Amino acid sequence: MGPDDVFCMECGPGTALVPGSTTTSLHCPRCGARTARSDLPLFVVAGVSGAGKTTVLESLRPRLRDCELFDVDLILHVAGLGWETWRNTWLQLAGAIALNGRPTVLCGTFTPGQLAELPARRLVGPVHFCLLNAPHDVISDRLRSRPTWRGSTDEFIEAQRGFAAQLRAEITPVFDTATLDPAATAECVAKWINNLLAEYRSACC
Repeated sequence: MGPDDVFCMECGPGTALVPGSTTTSLHCPRCGARTARSDLPLFVVAGVSGAGKTTVLESLRPRLRDCELFDVDLILHVAGLGWETWRNTWLQLAGAIALNGRPTVLCGTFTPGQLAELPARRLVGPVHFCLLNAPHDVISDRLRSRPTWRGSTDEFIEAQRGFAAQLRAEITPVFDTATLDPAATAECVAKWINNLLAEYRSACC
């Protein structure tokens, strides 16, 4: 097992937890101890650099008061331990927050494939992605207006073009931040999240 695996606190890091007999637990295959998990959904607001994720976050907060919202760059220093460790840490945090009965919304440059096989994926329920998108010339102008320490070189900006195409091929719904201002974008994203939460709660009743 890897260093990021979800392990039994009794048996130690050598024993990874596995899904239990219900959707709300994991168990240790060695000692049988059970660990609670929540099947609350996790929401990811994805997009390339410059797509508007950080900008829309502040407009989302008052519209999603029953959720915990984060810019994933908040703990970007953890990526010094490896990108998978950083992503896995966010899933671990989302799982812990879900045990308190609150869904998590992450705004960041995650892709569905990057989260699907991580050890902590088993700690959260369904993961739903939406995408913030804008034409490449708009993204370029936004990135070039950033301070130089942000590293928006020509090479970095061009790389966002290919990454954006990948995200558009993998994620729906898509919200265009070139035609929608931050408030309107937040309304669309909040409606999408609230509709999915209503479906989840209806299915749980």
